[in-house]
Amino acid sequence: MTPMIRIRSAGPHTSVQDKGRAGYQGLGVPEGGALDQEALLLGNALVGNSADAAGLEICLGGVGIELLSPCRVALTGTTGGVMTVQDETGQVLDVPSNRSVDLSAGRVIRLGILPDTNTATLAFAGGIDVAPLFGSMATSPSAGIGGMEGRLLRDGDILPLKPSETAGAPEWISEYRLSPRASIRCVPGPQDDRFTDAAMKTFFGEMFEVSPVLNRMGMRLDGPQLMHLDTADILSDGIVTGSVQVPGEGKPIILLADHQTTGGYTKIATVISADLPSLARLKPGQKIRFEAVSVAEAEALARAGAQQLERAITSFRPAPPLMDQGALYQLGDTT
Repeated sequence: MTPMIRIRSAGPHTSVQDKGRAGYQGLGVPEGGALDQEALLLGNALVGNSADAAGLEICLGGVGIELLSPCRVALTGTTGGVMTVQDETGQVLDVPSNRSVDLSAGRVIRLGILPDTNTATLAFAGGIDVAPLFGSMATSPSAGIGGMEGRLLRDGDILPLKPSETAGAPEWISEYRLSPRASIRCVPGPQDDRFTDAAMKTFFGEMFEVSPVLNRMGMRLDGPQLMHLDTADILSDGIVTGSVQVPGEGKPIILLADHQTTGGYTKIATVISADLPSLARLKPGQKIRFEAVSVAEAEALARAGAQQLERAITSFRPAPPLMDQGALYQLGDTT
């Protein structure tokens, strides 16, 4: 029997995501993939999956998921978020983030509003099993591809899981904490020569605020205006995730996983890959500052970040038991 989950409450913005479909932007296909790749990797490791397995990316929270089969589950990308797991008798079990837990069929996982992040990940042993497209199961809603019919999840959706082999393995816990950075590091360019000196000093010296205009394509920022030398327009060229476009109004936009593949606005800088996961955790209203680094420094930081996450995964320890009140009541009188 194929293991499955049912989406009882999809929340405002929940989707199937994996590492994304790199290598197809030349065909106009967005790379997509999880906004917080660190949370996805950590969650997959906690439930015993390979790094390329697909999980659920949850923005803001407000999600309810019923397990139609026994499954190992882990919540990552948040330090303050908690899974509330309810059994058929109504008893609840609170499961903190950064640990895996084995749950029986019929349990319902509920996530309230995420307290400390804009995006969290739910990983399931085996991983979500939907048809891959260009080598990935990631959903890009703006392009209408991947995941469940190329769209965000809806109440009532049923998703199959791949088989897993976690039976008998210990549940794991990680001490690694994923938090947003107040300082986001960028490599200047490729069109930084199209801005005034004052604009460059402002971009790398002043604070900006995450705007409510935020989705998987981009993050608009409020703050001081950045002035161009002449015009904001250029001949369209290729875009990478993390590009910071500045349209004519002078307000920067950081392009995220589902960005368009080309664009005609000047790009003042590019957020380094090591700091892209941190962007996914920023909530509207949070303030950030940009810090300039060289390409060599960006590459070194990417390697260091990958090594740090690998060390975190190899230092998992067996998780302590949880107080399962539902199971206790089923035993009868526990006084």
